[in-house]
Amino acid sequence: MKVAVTGGAGFLGWHVRCALRRLGHDAVSVDRDVFADDTALRAAVSAADVVFHCAGVNRAATDAEVADGNRRLADRLVWALSEAGVAPAVVYTNSTKSEVGGVYGEAKQSAAISLERWATSVGARFVDLVLPHLFGEYGRPNYNSAVTTFAHNLAVGEPSGVVREGQLELAHAQDVAATMLELADGAGRVRHRLDGRRITVGEVFDLMSEQYRRYVEERVVPSFADRFELQVFNTLRSQLFLQGHYPVALTLHEDARGGFAELMRADGVGQTSISTTVPGVTRGDHYHLDKIERFVVVAGSARLRLRRLLTEEVIEFDVVGDVPVAIDMPPLTTHNITNTGDGIMTTVFWAGDHFDPAAPDTYAEAVEMFS
Repeated sequence: MKVAVTGGAGFLGWHVRCALRRLGHDAVSVDRDVFADDTALRAAVSAADVVFHCAGVNRAATDAEVADGNRRLADRLVWALSEAGVAPAVVYTNSTKSEVGGVYGEAKQSAAISLERWATSVGARFVDLVLPHLFGEYGRPNYNSAVTTFAHNLAVGEPSGVVREGQLELAHAQDVAATMLELADGAGRVRHRLDGRRITVGEVFDLMSEQYRRYVEERVVPSFADRFELQVFNTLRSQLFLQGHYPVALTLHEDARGGFAELMRADGVGQTSISTTVPGVTRGDHYHLDKIERFVVVAGSARLRLRRLLTEEVIEFDVVGDVPVAIDMPPLTTHNITNTGDGIMTTVFWAGDHFDPAAPDTYAEAVEMFS
């Protein structure tokens, strides 16, 4: 399946492209420069089986820019589809604001109407996907989500302004991307309202703050009442990674027998594994969606490499067993480990679940290959 993702460099667009990449689909990211270029925009949609329209304007200097920006993006997309003479399925990411009005909500709904009219005229599949407030890994603080802002501020040690009684309805970006892929298949036109987790601002702030206290200050992976709490935790971990939280120094206790360092504590289930690696060999080159994973080299020397999906920067850590440190693998971040020494390297791995061969949550992708 060939897919065009408008707003592909944005928060939701990136998550959609990650999901497409995992499933082996070709994805073209349609950014501002492409929208501004008639030839490039027409080419971007001409071969698409599906268009995920994630691009939008939710903040601008004036209300007019918000209103005009959303309508213009929809009109530009309709123009390009018409010029290319194609009728792919279009999944449009609308907002619950469209249900209550206001400048932004009316602009989003106006864009939906424009896209639906085009779909009706050519007999194309059209999905008007109404989304609540989104959060997830690698969001932009003070922009995408209050949850991301809380995570960033905790990671850098800054206070957060919390309107505790404020109401949120939260949907995780990975879940939204999965829903978009499911709804793209089919015929006709449909409006689908995705329900999120209803929670107050104070409740989500308290949840993440407690997770931070347990994880960073007490060095314990907390238990999770449900997957939503795990998703909040993984949002926090992504911001910790971006802010240089890793590696985490471990306390090495030594005596005449040798040394001992505690790797990880957790409330609830977990699995600890150990591996040996011969010189020059690399393990890994994969990523996870939810799994919490920690690496500690306890003998020999190694280089760990991590790369956030759909980006090119590779973060490297050189570690030795004599000075044990812990490095955690954030979700949607491909990683590997290489024995850089002359002898056997021994590594201890901790995962926050019990390995299930039927659902391993492990997806192959080379760290040092980007296309």
